[in-house]
Amino acid sequence: MMAETLLEIYRKNSEKFRSFLFDIDGTVLLANTPIPGAPEFLEVLRKDHIPFFFLTNNCAQTHEEIAQRLTNAGIYAEPDQVISSGDPIPKYFMKKNKTGKAWKYFLVGRTPEIPGVIEYEKDPAKIMECDGVLHNAGKYDWAVVMTAILNFFLKFPEKPFIVTNPDMLNPMPSGVTLCSNGQMELIIALLKKQGIDKERIHFGKPFPAVYEEVKERLASVGVKPEEALAVGDWLNSDIRGANLAGISSCLVLTGLSKEKDIANHDKSFHPGFVVSTLS
Repeated sequence: MMAETLLEIYRKNSEKFRSFLFDIDGTVLLANTPIPGAPEFLEVLRKDHIPFFFLTNNCAQTHEEIAQRLTNAGIYAEPDQVISSGDPIPKYFMKKNKTGKAWKYFLVGRTPEIPGVIEYEKDPAKIMECDGVLHNAGKYDWAVVMTAILNFFLKFPEKPFIVTNPDMLNPMPSGVTLCSNGQMELIIALLKKQGIDKERIHFGKPFPAVYEEVKERLASVGVKPEEALAVGDWLNSDIRGANLAGISSCLVLTGLSKEKDIANHDKSFHPGFVVSTLS
C-alpha cells in the first residue's frame, strides 16, 4: 500500500485517475506554509491538464478567500477550484423549508441568506427567537456565544443544531487547533449531563452532503467519481468520506493520521494508497 510519493502513484495510474481532490490543511499547507512536495505535484497536474480541486472542511472563509490563501502561500488556485463544507447549506434549507416562510437561525460565522427560505440572527441576546443554530465557524466571542447556544438547547432541545464542519482538530506547526465541532463538544457534553443527548447535523467530510457537491464539480469537467483520487491527511474525514462516496483515497503522512492508525479502524477508513509526500 505504501508508496514514496503521490507523483509515483500518478505516473503508474495516469489513465485511471483523471482528476484529484486535495484536502488543504495538513495536505498541501501547514498553517500558511506549503508542505514540501505539494506545489511541485500540483504543477505537474497543471502541465498535464489534469483538473483538480481543493476539498476543505473550512467553512469560515469564502471560496475567494481560500483561493487567495493558497495563492499567497505559493499554490495558485482559482475560487472555482474550491469545494467547502459550507457549500451544501443553501440546498439543505431549500429542500427542508417548504413552509413558504423564512426560518430564522442563530448564525456563528458567515453564509448568505436566502429570501423566503432562511435568514440569520447574529445577536446572542436574540437567540431564543430562532428556529435553530448554524455554526459555520469563524472568529467569535466563545464565552458569550457558547453560553447562549447552551441555554438555547437547554430550553429547546428539539431544535436543529447544524455544525457545518465536523472536524474536531486542525494541524498546526505547533500542534493542533480546535475546529468548530471540537469547540461544540463542550456544549454537547454539558447537555448530556443534563439528560439531553443532542445530535448535530454535519455537511463536511466524511458526510454525504459535501460529496454531492464534489460529484457535481467532477461532472462539470467530465469526470466520474471512480475516476478521481481524493488525497488527505486524516482517516476520519478525508479517507472515510472518499471511500463512502465511491472515490479512491490516498492518505498523505504530513498531517493528523499516521500509517499505524489504519489498523485501529474498520475498512471504511482504510486508504487505497499511503504516501509520505506528494512529490
